[in-house]
Amino acid sequence: MNLNLVSDIKRRDSSSLLIYFIMILKGQFVKLRPIAVTDAAVTLKWRLSDRARFMQSGAKTVKEQENWIRNSLKKENEITFIIEFNDIPVGMFAICNINKVYRHCSIERLLIGEKEIVGTYPIAFESELLLCDYIFNELDMHKINGDIMEDNKDMIKFRKYLGYSFDGVLRDQYIINKAFKSTLLVSVLEREYLNKCRNRLLGLIKLSQF
Repeated sequence: MNLNLVSDIKRRDSSSLLIYFIMILKGQFVKLRPIAVTDAAVTLKWRLSDRARFMQSGAKTVKEQENWIRNSLKKENEITFIIEFNDIPVGMFAICNINKVYRHCSIERLLIGEKEIVGTYPIAFESELLLCDYIFNELDMHKINGDIMEDNKDMIKFRKYLGYSFDGVLRDQYIINKAFKSTLLVSVLEREYLNKCRNRLLGLIKLSQF
């Protein structure tokens, strides 16, 4: 993984400027860069597609999505990334709930929105590898948390294969299409990631046909 830190300036509101570092995570196939307000239209398209059916509902218009991105950029405990393949935005991924005191965070919003462009390339696998390496090596986290919608059978199977611990169930946590949905709580510790999860991600990347 290559981590490039490029200094830049971002306007937080009309009266203040915030100096920050843009984190660009590069792998063999993908590049992860922080989301920008200019990504509103494409990310809204993804969020309104069937591929986002297991995610919580959100913005319905480009303007609402722009406001959501602006609010996300103001938060010091989360980073939302755009996944690029051949310099084309194809998905998104996020680190949320970063707690530097207790050294844990969550990974959320994994969404590959351009499946036709991605094809059989291991974009999701490598994105997760880059993000987890960054979380443990650069952010110095001890644990990654997550939750999975009960109907998302493929993600449940994927997390089990990687070696995540299943820690419990939040019953009727969300309302999706007017129906209550429960979520499964999962987690992986740094040692578990290094001993099992990371090797399995590398194996999946090597096995992918492209």
